[in-house]
Amino acid sequence: MNHSARIARLLIVGAALAFPTLLLLAALRLVLSHEFLRYEYTRPGFPADPYGLTTEDRLALGFYAIDYLLNGEKIEFLGSLTLAADQCLSGYENEDACPMFSQAALGHMEDVKYVTNLSFAFGLGLAIAACAAVILTRRSGTYRRAILRGLHLGSMLTLAALSSLAVIAGTVWDRAFDAFHELFFAAGTWRFPFSDTLIRLYPERLFVDAAIAIIALLALPCLLVLFLHARTSNRQK
Repeated sequence: MNHSARIARLLIVGAALAFPTLLLLAALRLVLSHEFLRYEYTRPGFPADPYGLTTEDRLALGFYAIDYLLNGEKIEFLGSLTLAADQCLSGYENEDACPMFSQAALGHMEDVKYVTNLSFAFGLGLAIAACAAVILTRRSGTYRRAILRGLHLGSMLTLAALSSLAVIAGTVWDRAFDAFHELFFAAGTWRFPFSDTLIRLYPERLFVDAAIAIIALLALPCLLVLFLHARTSNRQK
């Protein structure tokens, strides 16, 4: 195999892996936003807090965790927050306020921020590498075709993986949810009682909807790539 063929094969594999990875991180960033959380809190059917937080309360409090994950602040950003007395549960009857997040929840949010920052830093590096590869190979028709073949392959693999994950999530969501958390977080650090503010603000339904949104945001660009590839192939026949 000559040098050009090796580079072309590397570009195919690189594009096939980089394309879905960048799509996934972009989709994650879109759902990790005020807009998505606001939509969830206000849409019909979103579960109410059984302990009394209203939609207005959630809208006032829910954005803090997203801001923490995306800013450069330390955990004190969340640790300094409090709930009003009427929002607190038992144990604070004689207090004017109570901590918004438990110590266990704060520890978990530190872990989530570490994983989030690491993921987005990797995505930024991957995006820079992808742009550099496109620029450096733009004058070669062989290399451009290799990148397009990689995008096509990556789209097919992504749709196949999404189909499998959708079936798994639809049939054994609880196990899939647990497996995801066990992959990134130490055992016992991510389970909380339903009365914990973290669960009151971000119930499981939020994660189900986020997973559906991410699947859609991954699938649509892949389908578009396959459509454009099919049209281009037909024109060349």
